[in-house]
Amino acid sequence: MMGLTPISTLPEPTKVISLTEARNRYRPGKCQHKHMTMDEDLNTVECDDCGEKLNPVAVLKRFAFEESLWHRRGEELKKLQAALDAKVRCRCQHCGQMTRVRV
Repeated sequence: MMGLTPISTLPEPTKVISLTEARNRYRPGKCQHKHMTMDEDLNTVECDDCGEKLNPVAVLKRFAFEESLWHRRGEELKKLQAALDAKVRCRCQHCGQMTRVRV
């Protein structure tokens, strides 16, 4: 086993790529671009509130992020509903029978 370096002496891997957001999504005092108009012929997106031309790829990214956020929240609500449904019955202290809880 000559020439092999033991794993414990190898340097730890370093980060090759580091991505950070250039600016915050929420900009106080500035337009949040909540209402937009898309021109399919010119492939442009314009904010209806402030009139600024928006990057269509950035708008698509924003929609995809919000859609996945709503999907995750929906899954969480389904889990909470299942947990609540499991709690609609309990054992009666007097007779020991399972009884339905009035919600």
